[in-house]
Amino acid sequence: MKTFREKFTLTLTGLAWLVFHIRTGPDLGSILAGTFIQILTTIPYSIGFTYILVIIIRYFSGGETMPWDRILRIFFTIGIFFAFFFALYEYGDRAEKLRKAQEDNPATVSRIYLNENQKVKLYWA
Repeated sequence: MKTFREKFTLTLTGLAWLVFHIRTGPDLGSILAGTFIQILTTIPYSIGFTYILVIIIRYFSGGETMPWDRILRIFFTIGIFFAFFFALYEYGDRAEKLRKAQEDNPATVSRIYLNENQKVKLYWA
């Protein structure tokens, strides 16, 4: 990692990895907790697949060890893929739960509570 371009692209790859792991929520605490849990979920997969890929590349290159920045790029790339697919699963699950909740509690005229609109006797003046 000698040139500025290599340092810059490694930094961009690391930032993209972080962006793909960010989870949304109503407040900063839930965002940080969701992001931390997402990172902990994907790291074992990323490390395992990176290890396997580095071993395969080392085997085909004649036993030469890869530089650490190349291994880190592979780790970030695999982590981006896993974070993307886990996010698709999570957002799909969230949408399914929202759809079920809307089916279970249909909207009423008041849009607040199910039995909010009670029948009131009409008084003619």
